[in-house]
Amino acid sequence: MATASIRPRSASTGAGTYDPGLVPEGEGNALAVAEATFRLLVDGPGALEIDGRALGTCLPSRRINLGELRGLLLADASDAAKDAAWAELVRRARSGDPAWVIGCVGVAMPGLKNVAARVLRTAPERLADDIVSELLTEFVAQLHRVDLDRPNIAPRLLLWARKGALRARRRESRLVPVDPAEICAVPAEPESEPSALLADAVAQGVVARADADLIEATRLEGVAMAEYASACGAPEKRLYKRRDRAEARLAAALLAGHVSAISSGWVSKNGS
Repeated sequence: MATASIRPRSASTGAGTYDPGLVPEGEGNALAVAEATFRLLVDGPGALEIDGRALGTCLPSRRINLGELRGLLLADASDAAKDAAWAELVRRARSGDPAWVIGCVGVAMPGLKNVAARVLRTAPERLADDIVSELLTEFVAQLHRVDLDRPNIAPRLLLWARKGALRARRRESRLVPVDPAEICAVPAEPESEPSALLADAVAQGVVARADADLIEATRLEGVAMAEYASACGAPEKRLYKRRDRAEARLAAALLAGHVSAISSGWVSKNGS
């Protein structure tokens, strides 16, 4: 997969325009290109900004440049202020103006870089660009899907971005051999694996989609339960109980032959 290049056509920001041609194509990975484009959108006349007065939170009651907003949200903004700001940003991104999509990416950049660093720490260097591209692609896709009526909008977006990065790491690790001589040694992908098992269990009505997502994130992708709980806005203890019940149903279905998988050793009775 080639590195994603974020270069939307010259787009109206509502107060001016920018020239995407100022960002050299292919310079740096997807996050580096996005950050460079974001800086063009928040510097000088016509910069992207939101009205802090309309948010009714502890944020300044004035027009706030998105570059400044990023710093405010990183500092000591309340959870309510963060959600109010992010709800406004996502609504702007859904308006169809690509500049606001990049605005969302730019405001989330510290979190996106942190997620990328954590995933890349255990990934081969050759996969870095593809992993970062997938992370960013998933983040942008979720801007149009995330529920703005639920709390913790930004953490939930970052959680989905992490899932995209981990998905790319798993896929590329299977499909890209280190050396051409190793091509014959790459094992064939099994007909079923834990993630496929979960998809089948959902299709069979054994577990709910939300429970399958919980199991996949905390069992297969290494997301800490505390992190997942924060992103979902749900008590950690409740999520442990939900996962235990779902895994019990899944284990029973496996034993009864209602669902099948080549590898199911990750299902435990009393998961940590």
